Amino acid sequence: LALFTLLEEKDESRIPEFTQDREVAEEWIEGGDVVVCRTLLSGSAGRGIVLAGTVEEIVKAPLYTKYIKKLEEYRVHIFNGEVIDYQRKARNKEVEDDDVDWQIRTHGNGFIYMRDGVDLPADVRKQALSSMEPTGLTFGAIDVIYQPKADKAYVLEINTAPGLEGTTLESYTKAFKELGL
Repeated sequence: LALFTLLEEKDESRIPEFTQDREVAEEWIEGGDVVVCRTLLSGSAGRGIVLAGTVEEIVKAPLYTKYIKKLEEYRVHIFNGEVIDYQRKARNKEVEDDDVDWQIRTHGNGFIYMRDGVDLPADVRKQALSSMEPTGLTFGAIDVIYQPKADKAYVLEINTAPGLEGTTLESYTKAFKELGL
């Protein structure tokens, strides 16, 4: 919640419209929007995310955001103001069609992170960097959705304790070493 408030005040990053007021979220639904009920503000792997397409589906939550349709979703790792790694969430071909959730893209919902052949769109990079700057954080992994036709990216969250393994761990290790840490 603090991140959304901070970014809204800075007016530099593109984020989904949000509210803490359930009645406002209900009005969004009545207007045709889908609402993301964030029941946990420190969840991971999609825990604490409930999508509501009807007023009856809304659950009590400390944060509600308007759902934004996306074609692509990225995780951008930033260390000391620089992009050090990035991946695009891609469908895991080993998961059956019925088990894939295109709205909440997690490992458990049929998605993996991929690097091969992935180019980071300029607006994804820009939004990730601009969202990190006002936080004062040294590092984090920013989840960003992207709409290629509109060439617009939206910051969903900053992970301050991202999972580190393989190439991502190597990228962070290199960044720490370059700072002499």
